[in-house]
Amino acid sequence: MFKARVSPTLSGACVLVALSLSAALAHGELPPTLSRTEIMQQFLARPEGTVPLSRATGGVREFTLEVHRVQTEIAPGVSVQQWAFGFPGQPATVPGPELHVKLGEHVRITLHNTHDQPHALHLHGITSLSQEMDGVPHLSHEVLPGQSFTYEFVATEAGTHAYHCHFQTNVHLDMGMYGALIVEDPDEQLAWSRDHTLILDEWDSRHDPAQLPYHPDYDEFLVNGKAFPLIPPLKIPAGETHRVRLLNLGAQPHSLHLHGTSFLVVAKDGHDLPVPYVADTLPILPGERYDTLVKGRDGTFPWHDHNSNANTARGEYPGGMHFDVEGSPALRADGTPILQDAHAAGHQHLPDMNGAGSAASAEAVISVSNFEFSPEAVRIKAGGSVTWENHDSVAHEVVLTVGGREMHSALPAHGHATVTFPEKGSFTYHCLPHPFMSGTVEVE
Repeated sequence: MFKARVSPTLSGACVLVALSLSAALAHGELPPTLSRTEIMQQFLARPEGTVPLSRATGGVREFTLEVHRVQTEIAPGVSVQQWAFGFPGQPATVPGPELHVKLGEHVRITLHNTHDQPHALHLHGITSLSQEMDGVPHLSHEVLPGQSFTYEFVATEAGTHAYHCHFQTNVHLDMGMYGALIVEDPDEQLAWSRDHTLILDEWDSRHDPAQLPYHPDYDEFLVNGKAFPLIPPLKIPAGETHRVRLLNLGAQPHSLHLHGTSFLVVAKDGHDLPVPYVADTLPILPGERYDTLVKGRDGTFPWHDHNSNANTARGEYPGGMHFDVEGSPALRADGTPILQDAHAAGHQHLPDMNGAGSAASAEAVISVSNFEFSPEAVRIKAGGSVTWENHDSVAHEVVLTVGGREMHSALPAHGHATVTFPEKGSFTYHCLPHPFMSGTVEVE
């Protein structure tokens, strides 16, 4: 069952409410809540300020972060330069390594600046640290190229936090200098079997960080550094409950909508909510963090930004901030199992792609009509070509990878496009604006 974390500084009334909440949620009841006055009293009674390192009740947890310039494919065919955090001797990535510490530990994070720009490390959401450890250059300091600095604090509040560069923040965050910082409570009773961390961001695939003033024009929208369809699905089988941590470390607000089910919002900005609430759409502003619980079900459903522009890649749909939640095998509308996917069943006789027993030809023609490719699969000889003839009154676009390079062939209304296949292999293709349209080219 879900257990609200209770700070030892909170009143006995809050402990009783937390226990009541835990029991009520287990029985599906609406729990009692604190009054507005009680909540204000508890907030005013909370100690604030630096927690001296000598007051750590756990061991010492140490990390070292380096900064490297990397080249990364963030969307199909879109490769960008990034400034990425990484552990020494390991590849640097965007987001940076996920840092996990335990409640009460003395945490040391050493930033070794291996980059050619000044940097600073802000521990976003950590309030127990001193001013000199907050990583804001004009109030503390920056770390120059070749220098190192160790940021230290006592982990006093469990929850979902973050770290990011706070030097020339608008540019350095946009270059990918961020990661998740998770403070765990060893005594927390878990109602979930797995954790997932998803960091939201936007990217201008054409920007130049050296060009000032810096005015980004975001055209890619990312989850954990990737845009659809490169974002891996969340696998949550029926009967399981997973915690999904959502962090917005970009510059724009997003509104994440989950199809097919709802989720329970249990924490915001590293603080457990006195009364969790059920939703299927979560607005999340820059800098905010939410913890949600998601129960698995049958079928696969999308989780995406309901700002439709963020579901595009360079203005083309689908793309961007969109990924799938994979549950257990899908059921039909009448509740019976789907024994075989109908679309896959239609490909059972692929060996007869050009007619029973026919040999591969040098050329093939695929008709596009009523939003279908016909035939969906063809066989040609190496060096041969395939022509798509569009008989629809709307434009299509054929997307496929040939020779390791993704190709986009525009199909205007009542127009055509031809692609040559120099090497043998199996090539799948789809229509960019209508991804349910797909097919296969076998090259012998």
